[in-house]
This record gives sequence, C-alpha cells and structure tokens, in this order.
Amino acid sequence: MKTPKAQVSKKRTVHTYAELWHGSKVLLERSQAEMKGSKWLWMGSLILTAFSLEAYLNHIGPIIFECWDSLDRLSPEGKLDIICEKLGINLDKGARPRQTVHELIKFRNNLAHGKTVPVPPENTIRDVDQYLDKFLGIRPLAVWEKFCTEKKAIRAREDIEKVLQLIHDKVNPENDPLFSTGVTLHSASIQQLP
Repeated sequence: MKTPKAQVSKKRTVHTYAELWHGSKVLLERSQAEMKGSKWLWMGSLILTAFSLEAYLNHIGPIIFECWDSLDRLSPEGKLDIICEKLGINLDKGARPRQTVHELIKFRNNLAHGKTVPVPPENTIRDVDQYLDKFLGIRPLAVWEKFCTEKKAIRAREDIEKVLQLIHDKVNPENDPLFSTGVTLHSASIQQLP
C-alpha cells in the first residue's frame, strides 16, 4: 500500500520590526546572563532596536499615507517626524523618548557608515601607584563604543517602545497588535492516488 500524499500550502506575513524587536530583547537578556562579551551583545541589541524602529515606521507608514513610496526616502527621524505630525503626536526633541531616538539613530549611522577615526588623547594626571598599570590598560573609546552599555540598551528599548506604542494607539490598525510577528496560514489536504 502506498503512503498517502498530502498537498500542503503555507504562507506567512512577516512583521520584520517585531522580529528585530524580539532579537534586540534576546541579545540584551543574554548580556545580562553572562557579562563576558556583553559589549558586543549591547551593540547588537542597540542596532536591532534601531532597525526595529525603522522597520516599524516602514510598516505603519503605508497605512497612514497613500504616498508612502514618496516618503520612504526620508531618514528614520524624518519619517518619525512626519508620522507624528500627521497623527498629532508631540515628541519634545530635547527630552525622552524623542531624544533617545536621535541618539540611537546617530549610533546606528556611525556604525552603518563606519569610518576609521582617531580618538583624541585624554591627558590626565595620575598617582604613580598600583592602579597606574590598570589605568594604562584602559584604551580610549570612540563615541559609538562609549554608547554600547547595558543602560543605553535598556533605555533605548524602553523609549522606542513608548514611541511605537504612541503611534500604534493613534493608528489602531485592525487585527495588528503592536509587536505581533505576523500571521502564518497553512492547510493540507490528502490526495487520493490511483
């Protein structure tokens, strides 16, 4: 007797912003579980948080604007500003959470368009004691390296979530909860073979 065959059909809508958001959280949690190498996990979490913001704006933009294709060339901050203006959301550029958006996008751009940069010398007066060797072993950091901290990664996630929630609450897209990873549909039917 032949094994029955099934005709299988699967399709999926992926909410990329939600997948990136989840990845950001996973990396942050890993950094908190194991301190070794945490700087790189914080960097990854921060980058995925920035990408999640950008992907969300590209997810919600076409729902708000019919002409989104024309607006898609704007910077992430430009997209955020135009969406907020349209929805009547006022985000003070000098305060959280909008200030965090600016810092996060600047960090993202520094890495996405990375260049070799000299770090200016830091001249200090130190006591010649047992701590001098340890101090000498601490290397000067570029601006983006200083940004890779657990505190910044946590703050970025908190503030970006606030911004996205404000937008999502105003738009209130039907059957599209914030951070839903999408929908998968599948079916199978048994095929009768002669």
